[in-house]
Amino acid sequence: IQGTICPHAIIILPNTSGMELLLTYEDEGIYIDIYGHFTKETVLQWGEMPASVAYLQSNQVMGWGEKAIELRSVETGNLEGVFMHKKAQKLKFLCERNDK
Repeated sequence: IQGTICPHAIIILPNTSGMELLLTYEDEGIYIDIYGHFTKETVLQWGEMPASVAYLQSNQVMGWGEKAIELRSVETGNLEGVFMHKKAQKLKFLCERNDK
């Protein structure tokens, strides 16, 4: 990647004793261990550039984009749900509360 990178979140993967991470930046995410080695060939690819990214207790990653909210599996990066919205907002924080 050339130029500046827009980082979103560093997510500690469940059931890895804190040894594996999902790094999300720009419109993708990569799986690495704490030593910087790739742990999966899979790259999480967002449908659009998210403004905010959050980890959900349901082992999903939520990305808030300009036109939609995407839910993706933390383990595989597969798309599990999309919620379309009309109002584009830049959120300072994106998180879940009370499993919502």
